[in-house]
Amino acid sequence: MMQIKNSSLYSRFFKVVYTCIFCLTMLFSVFLFSLNASAADNTPNTEATTSADTKSNDSSVSGNIYYTNPETGYVVRIEDDAALLTDYERTQLADLMKDITQYGNVAFKSILTNSYSTTDDYAYAYYAQIFQKNSGTVFLIDMAKRKIWIHSNGEIYKTITESYADTITDNIYTYASKKEYYNCASKAFEQELALLKGSKIRQPMKYTSNILLALIIALFANYGIVRLLTKQKKPKSKQLISGAFVHQAFNGTQFQFINQTRVYSPPSSSSGGSSSGGGSSSSGGGGSSGGGGGGGGGHSF
Repeated sequence: MMQIKNSSLYSRFFKVVYTCIFCLTMLFSVFLFSLNASAADNTPNTEATTSADTKSNDSSVSGNIYYTNPETGYVVRIEDDAALLTDYERTQLADLMKDITQYGNVAFKSILTNSYSTTDDYAYAYYAQIFQKNSGTVFLIDMAKRKIWIHSNGEIYKTITESYADTITDNIYTYASKKEYYNCASKAFEQELALLKGSKIRQPMKYTSNILLALIIALFANYGIVRLLTKQKKPKSKQLISGAFVHQAFNGTQFQFINQTRVYSPPSSSSGGSSSGGGSSSSGGGGSSGGGGGGGGGHSF
């Protein structure tokens, strides 16, 4: 009876310990990632604007080329085939894009039809056509597939990676959903420029994923702690022997001789032959090589 009471007390004790550990771990995880999010929000404003002293004297538009950086030779290119922007908005957008030409070419492209299977494929082909493998970035609004996409290559691609392209498009796709295409494009280039200058941008999806990951890790950690605390120790052999009662009874035991065997010293041995054969095997591997076409990411709207 005493053993049952002790077991019940232990069970309640471990439940209280588990609950306390779980709550403390959850609070610590949420507090830690809240600090990271707050630190990121306190970084300098990512919506950088083009300063007046960086504007070029060349304000003329030659075809789709709105600006050529006299120092780097990189260009600002705008092709609004879907007519999403007004003439004024194109000029304003080109003025904002100029600072990116310090790092590479930059282009805005909008389309109504897409003969490629994906927006990614179109962006890749378009970039290769206008910029080849030179450093640059393209922001594409695909009205046919309702998707925005950022594709970069060269030096810019070292900063505007696929992960950051996904993050930027995650941050701005709602503008496209509201048909605010100028705001969508301008925010995209502002965040790209901020990253190229070494600043940070908000990454709400990343923080959400990190918090969920922290919760999962906390659950596993608490489960492991509870298993260790509640694991019953195995009794030692002496305890088993001392607590065991052995009853033996021999009644009318009889022994009968069955047979006799001889053991030789040293024992006799027999030799046998065995042969083994080996085969040679060959393996081959194939590899594929491709050009460095850059990469990017996008979001539906």
